[in-house]
Amino acid sequence: MNFRVITILTTTLTFLLVIPVYAQEKFDLFNPDRGKPPPPPAPKVQAPAVNPFMRPPPKKEEPPPPPPPKPLQPQKDFTLRGTSLIGDKLAVILQAPDGKQFPLYAKKGDKRLELKDYPGFALLNIEARQVTIEYPVDAPCRASIPSKIECSKDQKTALVKLALLDAIPAPAPFQPQPFQPPAPLPPVSTIPTPPSPQTPPMVMTPFGQVAAPAPLSPDEQRRREEEQKRRAEIYKNFKRQVIKDEDVPPGMRVVHTPFGDRLVPDNK
Repeated sequence: MNFRVITILTTTLTFLLVIPVYAQEKFDLFNPDRGKPPPPPAPKVQAPAVNPFMRPPPKKEEPPPPPPPKPLQPQKDFTLRGTSLIGDKLAVILQAPDGKQFPLYAKKGDKRLELKDYPGFALLNIEARQVTIEYPVDAPCRASIPSKIECSKDQKTALVKLALLDAIPAPAPFQPQPFQPPAPLPPVSTIPTPPSPQTPPMVMTPFGQVAAPAPLSPDEQRRREEEQKRRAEIYKNFKRQVIKDEDVPPGMRVVHTPFGDRLVPDNK
């Protein structure tokens, strides 16, 4: 009796100890590795021994950050004033941004012609009525001008077209003015009036303006007064001759002058 009890207790304890262990393992009926021994553990990699007396290697210095880009300069454009294509010879007249005009000469096949006194600019191609100009890196072609300058997509070059000069505006249409009779002339004096000593003669400039009279010296003023007295003495008894119409003989006609009437042949 005791043996049977001991056997039952032993079997019960064995199941109680073995079943939880197998229950912890995940049972998979389709696992091909089921029943095989577990793989051996990975070998441990032993770290190399460190020499405490060895100087550690220097750290790699990181390159400094790149400098910030420089601000772009204002765009400067050239104006095409003329082109000439004669055989393999090419000629171009350009107007610089400062207003200076200068010619350029090249031959067919020339790929790049630098513009003197304007660093960074170069002439790349010449065609009829248009040229291609290379712009500096710090001042690219960013803004196109209609019918004059056409910037490329990369802003490195521009197609400069022939610029026509501004046309002269047409004159205003003629409008006839109403006829106005001329003002009557003042009566002719019988004795020529000499110029006043205080009023110097009037001098006209080539532009139709009155020039300022030069002041007279005392000697000039004295000689002028003497000349006026002499003329007044000569013309004091002057009487203007008048010819009446009934006194005009046939084939003659009367001509009126400040010094009197005269008879001249009538050629009408």
